[in-house]
Amino acid sequence: MSNRFVMAGLAALCMCPAASFARVWIGGDVGITGGALAGTSPVGVYGGLSTRSFPVGLEVGYQVLSVNPSDIGLFTATALYRASIARVPGMHFLARVGVANINSDPNAYIRNSTRPIIGAGVSYRVMRQLDLRAEYDVIVDPRVAPGAPRQNGDELLAGVTYQFGVR
Repeated sequence: MSNRFVMAGLAALCMCPAASFARVWIGGDVGITGGALAGTSPVGVYGGLSTRSFPVGLEVGYQVLSVNPSDIGLFTATALYRASIARVPGMHFLARVGVANINSDPNAYIRNSTRPIIGAGVSYRVMRQLDLRAEYDVIVDPRVAPGAPRQNGDELLAGVTYQFGVR
């Protein structure tokens, strides 16, 4: 177990010089759902990393989809494309593609699975390091309980993103 901590510490030290040319961000969001995920209330956190000169980065996140009698956990790993919208200073277009790993209680109507996720949205810079973000994500055909209709899971999310080291 202690070897894992040592390796994590060494990886963090190696990444410190890389942070000077990287964009690093964290954030949180809340939203509403539809389709196969209808009736859940997503609350999530995410973080990402990209270079300053390349518009595509890696973003990972975790959401809790609250539903009675249990919660569904959703881990995502996606490539995130971010491009400025020329006519609106501070506004960016976002597009994502990746995978979503769904973990649920055996009693939940959504089954454990790993499914593709795609999405699009916008972000708006309200302060030097703070963005407001809105996006629409689709989880392609999450596995549902037998007898339930097969359909995509839709999420409409709003959140706040904090960027480290913005120049």
